[in-house]
Amino acid sequence: MILALGVLGACSSAPSGPPKGRPPPLVTTARVEVRDVPVEAKAPVDFRPVQQTDVGSKVLGYLDAVLVDVGDPVKKGQLLALVNPGDVAGQVSTVKGNLAQADAAIVLAKANYERAKQLHPSGIVSNAELDQARAAHDAALANRQALEGTLATAGARLGDTRILAPMDGFVYKRRLDPGALVGSAANPVILSVVRTDVLRVFVAVGERDASRVVVGAAAKVTVDAMPDRPFAGAVVRVAPAFDPSTRTVDAEVHLKNEQNLLRPGMYGRAAIVLDVHKAAKVVPVSAVQIADRHAFVYVHKDGKASRREVELGADGGEWLEIARGVEPGEEVLTGGYDSLGDGAPVRVAPPKAAAPPGPSASAGAPPR
Repeated sequence: MILALGVLGACSSAPSGPPKGRPPPLVTTARVEVRDVPVEAKAPVDFRPVQQTDVGSKVLGYLDAVLVDVGDPVKKGQLLALVNPGDVAGQVSTVKGNLAQADAAIVLAKANYERAKQLHPSGIVSNAELDQARAAHDAALANRQALEGTLATAGARLGDTRILAPMDGFVYKRRLDPGALVGSAANPVILSVVRTDVLRVFVAVGERDASRVVVGAAAKVTVDAMPDRPFAGAVVRVAPAFDPSTRTVDAEVHLKNEQNLLRPGMYGRAAIVLDVHKAAKVVPVSAVQIADRHAFVYVHKDGKASRREVELGADGGEWLEIARGVEPGEEVLTGGYDSLGDGAPVRVAPPKAAAPPGPSASAGAPPR
């Protein structure tokens, strides 16, 4: 009994203090920056060649040779394929022979007409015979002129057996091989040629932004293959009417592609600059929360986080414009604010230090 009382007395004499509470949550912050913010209309796009041509034959015949293949660069006027001329070459030779005969007939008719004119005053040649000689001469001239037209037509058909490139570009598709019958409805296309030094995309713009899209507006396109390299372009034309199924209007953007880094068929994301907000307030996108269609941020001051409702402006992907609710230079929370209440105490994590070079670098201890 005496021992128990002694122990109880010793316990009651121990100093007592307030229980230790949990430390405030650790948060990360960023300053409200001021910068010029572009207001953009964005949409997914696919790249298309600025010009694409299907090359076929005007002459019905069999394909003798195809001199290029897929991916080959071509120049305007370059020979791409040959079609067997068939009887076209024979037609040209026949017409040339007929022309030689027509020339001889003209010489004879002219001589007869000149002789008739000389003998007509003396009465040896009658008026009817003079008219007949004149008509024969005129008919010979007309016959030669008709043969010249026939020769031009046959020559053009013979020239059409040589398939030439209509423009500078690359062979996009080769559809037929030698031996195929061309010039018919069954095989209208031999090759497809595309021009890729300039590519175009069509940006679908909604009704809200359509009135601000103008010809000449700056644009940029990014692709997944080169995410850190945007490609600059400009709006060259805007469709005059909305698509009734999507309620959007197409803005055509051209991009230079001299190095052929981009290819038709690639997928990208385009943005057309509609306006620029000067000296706008910007915060990281991670600083903004949305609940019940209201956006808000936590502002850090004197070790406490105060919740503020904000009005959003332009969306830059990794940043958001704040039209109202914060001031330049204020510190907003970008992480660690889960389950925070308005006015809750917080601790700000120090900036992460870069790890020292070399394999012996170790991760730093977590901040207190």
